[in-house]
Amino acid sequence: MYRALIFCFCLLFASLAHAAIYHWVDHQGNTHYDQQPPRDKSIDAQKISVKSNTIVDSEQTQQSIQDSADEIAKSNSARKAENNKAQQKADENRRLQERCDISKKNLAELDYGGNRLYKDAEGNYSRLSTEEKNNQREQLNVFINENCR
Repeated sequence: MYRALIFCFCLLFASLAHAAIYHWVDHQGNTHYDQQPPRDKSIDAQKISVKSNTIVDSEQTQQSIQDSADEIAKSNSARKAENNKAQQKADENRRLQERCDISKKNLAELDYGGNRLYKDAEGNYSRLSTEEKNNQREQLNVFINENCR
């Protein structure tokens, strides 16, 4: 008896798993969905196939997730590289602007005139000759014309 009950249960679930769904519109214009076609054979019924649950391959899902993570990592690294490049460009422009400001200040001091004392790289003070002033003025003008806006 117990086996017969289990067998009936299995048949019931098997029939539900393969049940079809029909779609039709009756003569009054009402849309119907049912597991059985309409009794009136003059009504055209369409059989709708229902997909059953498919077993998802966990390895395929894991690979898909890994692929997505790889794409995100690539996108993040590309964005970080782009930001670093933009930051380097901004730093370079800032340093160039500082050099331009210093060069303009030095040119103004040279043009201001007088026989001023100038400090060299070693920390010694000396006066520039007219020729040295003209050479330095020329170098500063070239730098300013090439690099400053």
